[in-house]
Amino acid sequence: MKLIQKLTLILGFVSSAAFAVEYKSPLEHVKVLSTELQTLSIQNLSSETLKINIYGEHLTLPPASGSQIDCKSHHNLELQIINNNQDYFEVPCQSRVIFTELFMNEGEY
Repeated sequence: MKLIQKLTLILGFVSSAAFAVEYKSPLEHVKVLSTELQTLSIQNLSSETLKINIYGEHLTLPPASGSQIDCKSHHNLELQIINNNQDYFEVPCQSRVIFTELFMNEGEY
């Protein structure tokens, strides 16, 4: 019985992973995955506090936090990481942006 449960669990993980689409990373140590949701999800797994500008709205994400943003009928959203050398990057609305543990803001403070 336990073997069948384990196999079912493993097959569930494999099948769910097969449907996940990872987009090309806009920044080093940032992942962008597609989702079925009508919102943009941002997760900050890094040790940095991130300040993000999305069309004039400012979002502050402390370490180990996250947020969901209503896309307000946008297909793509531009995210500007404040104090980062990269001006901005664009992601699909139906996605999850993950700043991994290794992400470091490169800009001047």
